[in-house]
Amino acid sequence: MPPTKLSLTIRATNGTPWQTDDFGSNQKVDLVRKRAIQHFVNDNVMTDGDYALALVQDNVASALIDSNTLEESTVIDGAVLALVVRGPQVDG
Repeated sequence: MPPTKLSLTIRATNGTPWQTDDFGSNQKVDLVRKRAIQHFVNDNVMTDGDYALALVQDNVASALIDSNTLEESTVIDGAVLALVVRGPQVDG
């Protein structure tokens, strides 16, 4: 079965949304996480750092495993994902 393109909303740590359909169900969480961080850094919304990608359901964010695909992570079309701080942030 070919990968399904997903329409996703990815939120920065401050809640700024990014509506995207750039990702397929077969793509790794790690790739989506890295591209989301780069998107928000390029838009000056966030600084580069150590973030996890989480699936938001019923206002609860559950961190996803980087090595899993979006499909394995039960990310479906219309899902809301959020970047969350993974480690302590250090002021540079």
